[in-house]
Amino acid sequence: MDLKDKAQKIINAKVLVIGDLMLDRFTYGDVIRISPEAPVPVLHVNHEENYLGGAGNVARNMAALLGNNNNDNILMIGVIGKDKSADIIMDNLNYSNITSKGIIIDESRSTITKTRIVAGIQQIVRIDEEDTVPFSSAITKKMEKIFIENVNDYNVVIISDYAKGIITSSLAKKIIDICNKKNKPVLIDPAIKHFSFYKRATLMTPNLKEAVEGAESKFPFYEFDEKAIKVLGENIIKKLNLAKLMITLGANGMALFDKDIKTKNSPYIIPTKAKSVFDVSGAGDTVISVLAMCLSVGLSFKESSEIANAAAGVVVGKRGTSTLTLKELINAL
Repeated sequence: MDLKDKAQKIINAKVLVIGDLMLDRFTYGDVIRISPEAPVPVLHVNHEENYLGGAGNVARNMAALLGNNNNDNILMIGVIGKDKSADIIMDNLNYSNITSKGIIIDESRSTITKTRIVAGIQQIVRIDEEDTVPFSSAITKKMEKIFIENVNDYNVVIISDYAKGIITSSLAKKIIDICNKKNKPVLIDPAIKHFSFYKRATLMTPNLKEAVEGAESKFPFYEFDEKAIKVLGENIIKKLNLAKLMITLGANGMALFDKDIKTKNSPYIIPTKAKSVFDVSGAGDTVISVLAMCLSVGLSFKESSEIANAAAGVVVGKRGTSTLTLKELINAL
C-alpha cells in the first residue's frame, strides 16, 4: 500500500488538542500615501479575514482534512474571554464543524488576538492583544476535568503550547502521565521556554531555532549542518526522555529521531516537498496536525512524517495560516 492509500485512512483519525487558543485576524489593504501626522503609511482597508489561531489552527487543519467527515473526532480544549474575538472564534469553530464542548470562557481576561496588517502582500505590523500569566486554578481544573472526561475517546493527544498561560508545568506533567498510562501518544509543539515541561512525552516537533534555543545549545547554526543537528537532536531526546523527535528544518525538510531505532542513518532527513514558499506561518501547525492524524490510524512514525512533510509543502505555498484538503494532500503525495 503506497502513501496515497495510507493517507486516505486519516478520515478516521481521533485527536484531542489542548493549548493556547487565539484569534488570527488579517487586515488587508493598500498604502497610497504617507500620513501628514507622522512618517507612517496610511492603509486603506479592503477587507478583513479571521481564523482560528494558535492551538485552534491545529484543530482547523485537522477539520479541513476531514471535510464533512467525523468532525466529532477532533476535540479542542482551550480558553477564550467574553468579547468580540471570542464570538468570532465560536463562529469559526461552528463553521469548521469543530465541537465547542472543550471551550472554557474566562470572563476575567480578553481572548488572545493577533492582528496582522497587510499592505498588498507585505505584512507591515502585527498587533498582539494578550495576557500571558497562567490562568486561575479554577480554569485549570476545568481544563483537567474536560481532558480526563474525554481522553478515552481519542487515540492521540496534541499539546499546542504558545506560552500564553494555558500550559503550566503541572498541567503538562498530568497530561503526559495520563497519556503514558493509557498508552496514547502525546505530541508536543513546544514553547521554547517550556522545553523542560515535556519529559517523557512521545514526540516533540520544534523547528531548528526552537530546538537550539530550547535545548540551550552552544551550536551556531549559520548553515545546514547535519552532524550538529544529530548531536542536538540526540541531546534533546536524552535530556527529556522522549520516544521520538522531529526537528523541522525549513527549506531543508525535517530530521527524524527515534530513541528505539539506533542506526547509522539517524537522523533520517526528509527533504522538503514545497514547490514554492509564499508564507510559512502555520506550517508547524499543519505538520503536527497531519502527524497526529496519521499516528492515530496506525501509520508508522516515518510514514506519518513523510505525509506531514508533503502537507507542509502545500500550505507554505498559500497566504496566511492556511489549511489543505485531503484531495490536495493526496495530489501532493
